[in-house]
Amino acid sequence: FRPLGNPLCVDESGVFIVNLWLSPQGIWYYRKVTVLPCGRSKDIKKSLRTRDKLVAREQVAQLLACARSRVKPETVQPEPQPSSLPEPQRLQQQTPSAANPAPKAVSAAPFAISSPALSELSERYLKEKALSWAPKELSNQKNYIGYFIKSLGDRSPTAYSKADVVKFKDELLNSGKSPTTINKYLQKLSLLFVWLSNHHEGIVNHFAGLKLQRVKEVNARSGYTSAEKQLLIQWAKEQQPYRKWIALLGLYTGARANEICQLYADDVQQVDRVWCLNIRDNRPDQKLKTANSARLIPIHSSLIAGGFIDFVQEREGGRLFPELPHRQDGYSHLWGQWFSRHRPVDKDFHSLRHTVATALKDHGVPLQYAAAILGHTNGAISYDRYGGGVAVEKLQAAIEVAL
Repeated sequence: FRPLGNPLCVDESGVFIVNLWLSPQGIWYYRKVTVLPCGRSKDIKKSLRTRDKLVAREQVAQLLACARSRVKPETVQPEPQPSSLPEPQRLQQQTPSAANPAPKAVSAAPFAISSPALSELSERYLKEKALSWAPKELSNQKNYIGYFIKSLGDRSPTAYSKADVVKFKDELLNSGKSPTTINKYLQKLSLLFVWLSNHHEGIVNHFAGLKLQRVKEVNARSGYTSAEKQLLIQWAKEQQPYRKWIALLGLYTGARANEICQLYADDVQQVDRVWCLNIRDNRPDQKLKTANSARLIPIHSSLIAGGFIDFVQEREGGRLFPELPHRQDGYSHLWGQWFSRHRPVDKDFHSLRHTVATALKDHGVPLQYAAAILGHTNGAISYDRYGGGVAVEKLQAAIEVAL
């Protein structure tokens, strides 16, 4: 912790020292240092569960007022009467009464130390996940947690009951959000509480089992049929060259929209005499969804025959699609808007990824090959960005057969 504001001060009782303290996570704390009879100090901190300094000051004022109201006035002791005892014996009788400040110092601590609030613990969670999550995923997770705290309050994770979480789910159902979006909230918050339960005692994941049953979305995430693929190919050939190639790369590689839109000309390269897309994040404006997203995807022969390599060589030395500006989420924002307005089939661009995945499965392509092409995690074998033990020639053969 680091102190803010004025230096520490002694209150009117002369017993303890108070001040506001700000944690590294941005949470304000009430801090009290009680001076023990032996001269040592005892440090007590209590989370105020707020990031607003003015709110924190008001809470401290209330806490101090409450503390003072509990302090009982000292009983007036009668004047000592003359005694016939010798002076040394009288001093021995007075010594125990002079040592009474110790109980007073202990009674001046009316506050119990509570466990950290969800906002503070979630900061630790997000700090760890930032090592492997993409910025967009991290931002989404912050929004999910913030929405939950706004709905139920910022409490200790142990203070949320099953009834609270069910109430939160009901609010989501009444918010007008789609079933898919609601499931994202429930799933991401469930992951948070699983992490919390693994790192702290007494925390239960009440989100387990609350996910909505899978809802079949109409057209949104289903793959393209053979007729629809041909319709897309014909439509793409009628578009501007850069739009044509983005659409066809989605159809023949299964790459995500931003993975394609952020490509540079030198990301198209030959590896073992096979033309590939090198999906990577070696430039500041490039990003990947996960570490497994870095990979090589062989380019289908239909794209090469159609002139894709010539298109790339014309744009040597820069971005492959400079027509697309960079936004907070990457380069695919305007492309996605344009594609949704002009697409020849009532299916979104991400459906092309499902189309490739389904085609690989239907043609019996081994799971590890499909994972290497699509950038998925494979539980059996670990692959680096070049496909690990899967040679690009084998990936090329799988793509040619399936697509």
